[in-house]
Amino acid sequence: MISVPGVGSGLDIQAIVSGLVSAEGDAKTLSLTNKRSDTELEVSAFGALKGTLSSSILPSLTYLKDASNFQANTLTSSDPLIFTPTSATGNIAPGVFKVEVRELAAAHKLMTAGFADQNTVVGTGSLTISVGNDNFTVTIDSNNNTLAGIRSAINDATDNTGVSATIVNVDDGAGGTEAKLILSSDNTGTANELTVTVNDDDLNNTDATGLSAFYYDTGDATTPEQLTEINAAVDAEVYIDGQKVLSASNTVANAIDGVTITVHSKDAGTQYDLTVAADTATIKSNIQSFVTNYNTFVKYINDVTFFDPEQGTSGVLLGDSMTRTISNQIRLQVSSSVSGISGQYTSLVSLGITTNDDGTLKINSSKLDTALSTNMSDVADLFSSTNGVATKLDSVVNEYVKTNGLLDNKAAGLNKTIAGVNEDLADLQLRLTALEDRLFAQFSALDTLMTQLNSTSEFLTQQFNAISGLFTPFSRNRG
Repeated sequence: MISVPGVGSGLDIQAIVSGLVSAEGDAKTLSLTNKRSDTELEVSAFGALKGTLSSSILPSLTYLKDASNFQANTLTSSDPLIFTPTSATGNIAPGVFKVEVRELAAAHKLMTAGFADQNTVVGTGSLTISVGNDNFTVTIDSNNNTLAGIRSAINDATDNTGVSATIVNVDDGAGGTEAKLILSSDNTGTANELTVTVNDDDLNNTDATGLSAFYYDTGDATTPEQLTEINAAVDAEVYIDGQKVLSASNTVANAIDGVTITVHSKDAGTQYDLTVAADTATIKSNIQSFVTNYNTFVKYINDVTFFDPEQGTSGVLLGDSMTRTISNQIRLQVSSSVSGISGQYTSLVSLGITTNDDGTLKINSSKLDTALSTNMSDVADLFSSTNGVATKLDSVVNEYVKTNGLLDNKAAGLNKTIAGVNEDLADLQLRLTALEDRLFAQFSALDTLMTQLNSTSEFLTQQFNAISGLFTPFSRNRG
């Protein structure tokens, strides 16, 4: 049997129950959903705040809190074709150095006499090749006794100490070609000079036949060399302010403390300038980046804490105590004088960095340039000393942005609130569903009762009408 609520009573039970449930639950549901929405906006706002601090301000502070960055220098060569300075670290006083390149470093190269071709059999035995104080030995037998085989044996030796073997095919002077093997030290300088001693199976280790054709030992003045020196092992010879410097390679490191010079061409008798200057451009750029990133932070704080009385609108973090604390702590470090230092520059204001009406910073470029060019040491102290602006700010900001720091804990608390609101909404829905079921049951019972009463009323009416019909004719006859 299908039950249609309200048929018996004539009441719109569905509308009545819905209205009563809405009256009970709508205001509470709206309050909870608004609370959840507002809290989610706060979570998002604090996430953006952490991003602003960690991705903008912190990188700037990382540079400025490091005192060594204020010792950075630019290096220039008056002729980069002769030499280039490639690095500068440490406390190098600005100045000009005179550089003269008299000799370039070269690797030692030796060449054999000519052979008919690379497949020509040379001989058997062993070759001991020395590169400076290091050496290795290759065994030459019937499997590798050709010129090509010897080349491969040398190059493939697992204990090769730094020599390469190459075959060149050249004109033999008689209209044909001949093959020669060249041994090259892998590294330049006299410390990597080559020698080759032989253990020749023909029992003569120094003649021009067999493996002895590879003999080369300048330490033995009584025995003629069988290899021809085509390139001597030479150290780079550089004079800096008239002082001689030798280097096994064409990179001269720390002849000037903290400076590396790479020489490219020699020009004996001519001096070229190596100029060391403070890298004010890079330092200024990093200070400007800090100001820009700080201003991004201030503008964000202003956006999330504003109040417009005319429109009745406000920022999502207006009145939040943590936001106010972060802002105050950071602004305090930026506006305060640095304790524990002396000199002309002890605050950002003295450096030409002042505050606008909205809390952002602006730079007097001319004043900053003067400070950087005349007193870099004081500028370094202002930012990187123990109580320096960058040092203290970095400490403050890190407390908020580090993993499980203050901002993470704040977000965790807000997310816990959201979880609680979701639980409250779920509980409320259960209560409203139970209320709806209860009201439907009560009104359905009323409807059933009304149906029964209506049915009884109709029955009684019919009975009364029937009785009335029995007596009506009687009255008419008597009249």
